[in-house]
Amino acid sequence: MQTSDGLRVTLWVAVAVGLLGEAYLPLGRAGFCVRSALGLLWPALAAGGLMVVVVRGVRALTPRSRASWLVLIVVFCWVGAVTILNLTPPIARDELTHHLAMPALYVAAGRVIEVPFADQSYYPMALEMLYTPLVARGWEIVPKLLHAAFGLAACALVAEYLAARGNAVVALLTAALLFTTPTVSILAASAYVDLGLLFFSAAAVIGLLRWSETERREYFVAAALAAGCSAAVKYNGLVLVIVLGLGVLWLMRNRSTVAALGSAVAFVALSLVPLIPWLVKNAAQTGNPIFPLFNGLIGGRPLPQMPSIDLFTKRQVLYGETLFEIVLAPIRVFITGHEGDPARFDGVFNPIYLLGFATALRPGATDRQRWFAGIAALLLAMVFLLNTFRSRYGVAVLVPLALVLAEVLEHGLGRWRRVALAGIAAALAFNGWHLVSFWMHIDPLSYLTGRESRSAFIARFVPEYPLVEFANTKLPKDTRVDLEFLGSRGYYWQRPYRYDAYFSGTTLRDTIRGAASGDEVAAGLRRAGITHIAAADGLLFRFLGDNLSEIEYKRWEDFGRDHLRRLYGERGFGLYEIG
Repeated sequence: MQTSDGLRVTLWVAVAVGLLGEAYLPLGRAGFCVRSALGLLWPALAAGGLMVVVVRGVRALTPRSRASWLVLIVVFCWVGAVTILNLTPPIARDELTHHLAMPALYVAAGRVIEVPFADQSYYPMALEMLYTPLVARGWEIVPKLLHAAFGLAACALVAEYLAARGNAVVALLTAALLFTTPTVSILAASAYVDLGLLFFSAAAVIGLLRWSETERREYFVAAALAAGCSAAVKYNGLVLVIVLGLGVLWLMRNRSTVAALGSAVAFVALSLVPLIPWLVKNAAQTGNPIFPLFNGLIGGRPLPQMPSIDLFTKRQVLYGETLFEIVLAPIRVFITGHEGDPARFDGVFNPIYLLGFATALRPGATDRQRWFAGIAALLLAMVFLLNTFRSRYGVAVLVPLALVLAEVLEHGLGRWRRVALAGIAAALAFNGWHLVSFWMHIDPLSYLTGRESRSAFIARFVPEYPLVEFANTKLPKDTRVDLEFLGSRGYYWQRPYRYDAYFSGTTLRDTIRGAASGDEVAAGLRRAGITHIAAADGLLFRFLGDNLSEIEYKRWEDFGRDHLRRLYGERGFGLYEIG
């Protein structure tokens, strides 16, 4: 009973951490706590709650052998390596377009504002709310460390649950494999939000398990709220809500249909509570509470007409994959994925997790193992069919697979100890190879030892950064720059900017098409508040050449000759003043 009560406390701490972002949103929209030091209370409380979870998990792991101590040392070294990586400036794409860029815009405005040109500003952003006061203080590496803490806390939560079941060694090994999983440990070296999804999915899955084991209602409520917190981190969490709602039906398969359906509906309804602030905000701003999802069906603010390309066609065209390779993508992500390569899912899990599916498919599998694998399979299938398949989008599948893997390890250590230890060593070596590869790519020590300047380090990963530095120092503060084909990377811009969210260049193209002369093009851009254009020149000129008629292109050339003055041009990037 004591361990159960302890886990109950941990789950409610997890839920409290998740609700902090929802509490910050209305205050931030009103202009409170964005620039003031008082705002630091929110990330401080979140960090404190996560540390409580981590400490509770570590206390549950009592090393009882040399092998256990060795694994614990490996994990500490891994955390140290991730921490060193986090001491470098932000360079990951989604940090610069979304997770830090939106907080930077909020700080510049002094409150949480609507950003109409950026569709990602309408996504749920519970973790970005915690990042905002940190960005306001210039502490850009702290959000990275906070994100890593969510990953550690997820592993600690899994460890505490497993240790409470009686095997601390298996709990330690499972937590170690989970944290060192390449997708997890590499995400921990960024200010992304996916490890928040991992953390809350762990709390939701474990809460449901404890509810099924004890029938205590508070576990059910905590699980539902945790699932809702995952959806408040990013829309992918809605997939978890749906899948766990189906999981409730399966857990209650021996009860009446009415009772099972009622519990599933109650679970989904409770999970929507953490989403309410985001649903209300989006409904007020766009008419669609889950904008931009299902916009045509719900009838929100019009979106650009985009060609509908299914997942199979997209991967065939972009990556030259066969139908067989595409169908196997949910398996390949465990084996051949690679960080930074969209063709290989921008990350990899670990082949050892496939044992979870194999175990559930064997004739003697337990209901518990089949539930784990079923949850993971549904999550993976739904994420795969979302059209753009990235390993981080499916990071929640690791929780149920890790829990069934723990049972495999417990059985293996009892009967085939050497084989099990060899498998664990191979899995850790696989994870280590990917971390070393990432470390060599980033080369953090060049920056941290002073051999490489901050500007040079950032420019290695953000090629237009010298242009951004020039604009930040040379342009007046009342300028507004239109970013063309720069990947929507706005975080480092200290001058107001905009971009076309879906198809770069469309505002400029449409302005040219709607004008009668170069002079009218200039007037149209000024009416839109645009004073400068920053562009990847080659991509911009090719886009206009492919999308303008001969007469329209002549109009563009007249505009360029009479109204554009080039202020900067290096490395294929240009900055132009509209005169």
